[in-house]
Amino acid sequence: MISADTTLLHLLDAHPELVEELARHHAHFAQLRDATTRRLVAPRVTVAQAAAMAGVPLDELLAALRRAAGEPAGTPGGDERGAPPPAREPKPAALAARPDAALVHLDVREDVRRGAEPFARIMAAVKALGAEQALVLRAPFEPIPLYDVLGRQGLAHWTECRAPDDWSVWFYRAPGGAPRAAAAAPPAAPAPVVLDVRGLEPPQPMVRVLLELDRLVPGQRLEIVHDRRPTLLYPLLEERGFAHATDEPAPGVVRIRVERRGGAR
Repeated sequence: MISADTTLLHLLDAHPELVEELARHHAHFAQLRDATTRRLVAPRVTVAQAAAMAGVPLDELLAALRRAAGEPAGTPGGDERGAPPPAREPKPAALAARPDAALVHLDVREDVRRGAEPFARIMAAVKALGAEQALVLRAPFEPIPLYDVLGRQGLAHWTECRAPDDWSVWFYRAPGGAPRAAAAAPPAAPAPVVLDVRGLEPPQPMVRVLLELDRLVPGQRLEIVHDRRPTLLYPLLEERGFAHATDEPAPGVVRIRVERRGGAR
């Protein structure tokens, strides 16, 4: 039976149609219709967390999902609260010592409530961080997928839950912190990978590009076919050590060739 601790990955693997029920509760979940976005986000988010993200009571979301899946709406005497949250950790000394002037605040609660995708704003703020600065992100839910994305850039995090729909996450460079290397890709011929993201709604193009970059083997090139120049993507490529070149081979078609600096051309 669907429970508070069921991940969205397991939920949608068993009942793909329930993505529409999730989207009905919050427009943000409509992005899970895309298989790549689902693979990135769904394994890390539980039904309980989804209810907090949507700003609806957990028992209400559970009942709706169970009805749509043909399950009993509730379990008599059952506990729908899910696993208790982990004990709050004290603020790390590396953060406590930072003066207010070194904190960069970014509030995306209103963006999410409007159904807008704040990923680009967040990544732009991270790109602009100085070595001694910390980003204080305010969101209506715990942004679990960001932990791995920003961890790859060498950022640690500390999370504070102010209310079920009000979270503050501090992203910062811990002493000695450095970007994590991407997992080694399996051996493969270095033929170019062509990725067509035309017509996709943000943030799907950027999410797909970042996933493909992690899969590239040494010497392999990624060719992105886009319908516009992705200006927010270029700084991320440079930060990750990729060179890029953009041309427009046909009207309305933008091609971006991406490869690691020093890689075979």
